[in-house]
Amino acid sequence: MTKEITNKELADFQKAFDETPGSSAIKNAVANNGIYKSSETLASQIAMDPTFSVEIDTGSVADQKQSGLCWIFAALNTMRHPLQNNFKIKGFELSEGYMLFWDKLEKSNFFYENVINTAALPIGDRKVDFLMATPQQDGGQWDMVMALVAKYGVVPKSVMPDTASRTNSSQLNAVLNTKLRKNAITLRKLVNDGKSSEDIQREKDEMLSEIYKILVYSVGEPPAKFDWAYRDDDKKYHKEVGITPQDFFKKYVGWDLDNYVSTINAPTDDKPYNHVYTVELLGNVVGGRQVRHLNLEINDFKSLAVKQLQSGEAVWFGSDVVKSSDRKIGIMDTKIYDLEGLFNTDFSMTKAERLDYVESMMDHAMVITGVDLDENGNPLKWKVENSWGEKVGTKGYFVMSDDWFNEFVYQLVINKNLLSDELKETFDKESKQPKVLAPWDPMGALA
Repeated sequence: MTKEITNKELADFQKAFDETPGSSAIKNAVANNGIYKSSETLASQIAMDPTFSVEIDTGSVADQKQSGLCWIFAALNTMRHPLQNNFKIKGFELSEGYMLFWDKLEKSNFFYENVINTAALPIGDRKVDFLMATPQQDGGQWDMVMALVAKYGVVPKSVMPDTASRTNSSQLNAVLNTKLRKNAITLRKLVNDGKSSEDIQREKDEMLSEIYKILVYSVGEPPAKFDWAYRDDDKKYHKEVGITPQDFFKKYVGWDLDNYVSTINAPTDDKPYNHVYTVELLGNVVGGRQVRHLNLEINDFKSLAVKQLQSGEAVWFGSDVVKSSDRKIGIMDTKIYDLEGLFNTDFSMTKAERLDYVESMMDHAMVITGVDLDENGNPLKWKVENSWGEKVGTKGYFVMSDDWFNEFVYQLVINKNLLSDELKETFDKESKQPKVLAPWDPMGALA
């Protein structure tokens, strides 16, 4: 049974509004200043002073500009911090464009393979619709960028600098998605017409060749080998001749990529803690590293972040950055806006409820580079390196309250050596056959 809004009810609504104390002043304030400016609190700005008891010196921030590559920027930032210190190169930056090129090509292949695998499903099936809604995009997750690094290595930004499509990727994404959807029509028809796997793969290879050409035109040609020279902070000259991106990664970054694992805090009923999950249809490199999430309780989750910072390593993390945050002053705090006081109504939901009812999910990746601890070692606030340039926050750095961390941080990348023996064993064992979540699960959201 449905029911319309009656005139009497409208009159009652207006009467309740008129009887609200201060309604006229509030109406004028919100109309002239907007909701968030009208509800912004001074107390939050005072509490979020950018001073921290544990802090990693990371230098100046990068700027992703008009692209959705925060997950790549955040990952490369965690790599360049120690690189800058170990090789004495202040202001050094790895090429995000290089990673973008390979990610777009691999995502195209990943899409084509999923189109082939779901070709028997009808148009209108939820999985098919999910694939076609966004064949590829800028966003990603930690394991996806690690899959790219493992296969292609990394290069300095000077070797593959930014192009117009790197700094503003909307046109490239539109062109690629149009081409991918057009090719999906062909691939589905080939499968449903009973063509051989060899014929289908031959057609797919031609499609990928065209994608490669579009990417070279738009992003630049990725080097197989390159020369690179630099002067360190002591003015000493260094030069590499004919080094490959893979060898550059081994020499200048030197990580064991398997040492870094994705942990999540997803307190929903369908994801018991201390188990490993993956997400169907999520990834980029076919045959490469797949997404694996170890779900942890919030206190275990946060304590690992503190331990990693105390060990001298920054922490890649994924969060819902648009919630309770002020981009200009660089504060993320649940108390920054008093919306309940402004509107005299209840907006409260638990973290699990926000996930279940699509109120919140991960939409941005950044790097935690510091924490302020109380006398008992409990976190009060966190220092965050963003990738939005130096004109926001404190020269690009944000302050995150501990309560905001509890509510809106969903993913942390942790050095495996910091996990307990029990959690290491769980991750290693369950990663072989993790529980598979639906493609549209919030833990499959891309930063």
